[in-house]
Amino acid sequence: MEKVVPLTLESPFSEGIVMVYAVLGETATLIDTGNPGEKSFFQLKSELEKQGLRFKDFDQIVLTHMHTDHSGGVSLIQQESGLPVYVHEGAKQEITKGEAEFQRINQFFRNFIEQCGADPTLHQHKRKYKEEIWTDVHYLRDGEEIQIGGNPFNVMHVPGHSQTDILLWSAESGTAFVGDHLIEEISVNAFVEPPPTNALKRPEPLIQYRESLERVKRLSLKTCYSGHGKPFNLHNRLIDRRFAEQESRCRQIRHLLKDGKKNVFELCQELYPRLKGKAIFLGLSQVQGHLDLMEQRQEVEREETGKVFYYQLR
Repeated sequence: MEKVVPLTLESPFSEGIVMVYAVLGETATLIDTGNPGEKSFFQLKSELEKQGLRFKDFDQIVLTHMHTDHSGGVSLIQQESGLPVYVHEGAKQEITKGEAEFQRINQFFRNFIEQCGADPTLHQHKRKYKEEIWTDVHYLRDGEEIQIGGNPFNVMHVPGHSQTDILLWSAESGTAFVGDHLIEEISVNAFVEPPPTNALKRPEPLIQYRESLERVKRLSLKTCYSGHGKPFNLHNRLIDRRFAEQESRCRQIRHLLKDGKKNVFELCQELYPRLKGKAIFLGLSQVQGHLDLMEQRQEVEREETGKVFYYQLR
């Protein structure tokens, strides 16, 4: 049976920490890589050294998803060790298309923030393109199997939190690496993301997330290792709590819409008054996801006024 070594790294995001896992057995696998930059890289290197490990002791890197606090260390680790990296096939465009894809994503978020009724100059993160070249990249599909620590793990695509989220689970031991799909300490945000270049409509992340949760609920999991926080058991109970929280937010939105139609930014300000500046996007994404769900249920309808979408009760 594989041995799992949790490695806790600092993170500039609201969670405060991000987890990397060394999975040791007949082979050695690194699950996720921490944030970009030398500070996180050397902290991870130091944590490994405390366990008597080096990057060159590993056979591969497997990423649970493409958010930078999980994938950011790939480039520096590969420069030192040349490790192959495994990631969901949905990441291929982001990895291979370079600056053009970066600009397309930036423009999508600008348009989304405007559709919400917010000001992109105040609420959009200003990111600069920085080329990162990954080598020996392998793309995973839902239903495939991958060896982790010398043992077979099933790959399940669980979109919602991001479009590239995967859950890795062992049918034999019940061990699962769930990334940010499930975190015991906090409710996961289902982030709005742009559609692939061959699609016109953006994904509906909360609807996807709920479908993914239903699939995961049917699995026989024991210990779950998440991207932030401590390992946990009883994933079914946690999933039921998350469903209940989502229903509660829908009720809150229905209550706010009793006064008449509102845009996403107006609802966000009432639901999350503490969010300011660039952090507003977290709330916009959360509200939009719930409105997608309510629109699917025919509880609300959308009206476009100029560039802004307004929602009202049906």
